[in-house]
Parts: sequence; structure tokens; C-alpha cells
Amino acid sequence: MINSNKNTTFKDVPQIAGVMPGDNNVEFVGVRKTKQVLWIQNGSTRYFADLPIHFFSLLKKAYLADSKAVVFLSNVTTELNHQIELYTYYMYGELDCTPDIKNGKLAASENFRDQQNCPSLLWNSKNININEHILTPRQLIIIDLIGTNEPDKAIASVLGISHKTFDFHKHKLFKAVGVASKMALLKLALKHKIVA
Repeated sequence: MINSNKNTTFKDVPQIAGVMPGDNNVEFVGVRKTKQVLWIQNGSTRYFADLPIHFFSLLKKAYLADSKAVVFLSNVTTELNHQIELYTYYMYGELDCTPDIKNGKLAASENFRDQQNCPSLLWNSKNININEHILTPRQLIIIDLIGTNEPDKAIASVLGISHKTFDFHKHKLFKAVGVASKMALLKLALKHKIVA
């Protein structure tokens, strides 16, 4: 017998943007294997080619304003629409609960990395952050190396610095993101989807 007097509610469960009917926010999803982009709005998932012109124009404007992204992607393909789709993939490829377009405005870049040495890390408009601290490329490398579980001395050797210098950079990073250990840093990096 089913007890119909009890209802389960999920008030505090974050919702992926655009998944529910009536949710006009837009969420972009990158397909890692092909680097194609899908977008979700009002409970429907569509191809990037079907993106309405006003959303496409937001992405095009952001892309053309980032000279480093333009230089990189124009060497990948000569087709402007494909460049903009690739830009969207690298900037917003993670499926998450934060809308990529909300109230007609494009959000800041996500912590999405296609790979550890993701080319978008060199672009003007791409920022990877933890607790509002924008990570430098060197700090990302340190996080990636800490994730290999090698001893600090080995990590310092890979970075070409002394163990003492590595300790300085490591503790500076800990302080910037509010942690006290390598394990806490890795947990925070996972929470913020930084580990590629």
C-alpha cells in the first residue's frame, strides 16, 4: 500500500539551469569528444546551430572582444560560427546550476577546463577561481601537481624551483583560498570543478 499522505520535496537541491519548463535561463553543455555545444532552455536541449540570434550575438561580442581567443581559434578554423561555438565550449562547457545566460546577460566564464593545459587559460576572458580568488596559471599547475600525490620535493623539482620556494608558493595559495592543507586544497578544487 502506498502512503499518499507524504510528499517528498527537494527545496535545497540545486537545479541545472534551463532544465525545467518555464526556465528561460540558458545553460551551455560541451561535448568533450567533439567539442560541440548544446544548449538547454525551457526544458529542451538543442544544437548550437539553433541558438537564437540574440544569444548568439552575446557570445559573438564576447568572443571578438577577447583578442587572444580570436588569435587561437582563427588558427583552428576559418569559419566564424565554428570559432564562436568553440569559444562557448571552452568558456561554458560545464553542465552546472549556474545559468550561462540569465536575464539576457552572459555570465562570467566557468571553471571548466577541457584538459589540464587548456588553451583557454591563456585568453583574456577566461578565469578559473576558488572562493572568488582568481587562480594564476602557476597556481593551477601547483594544484594539478598536488593532485598527483607526489611529495613536495618532487613537485618542486618538476616546477624547477627549490623545496623552500615551493613551500612559499603552496602556503600563499593555501592562504588565498582559505585552506590549511593539500587535502583541503584538493577537496576545494574538486568542489569548484577545477580538476580537469
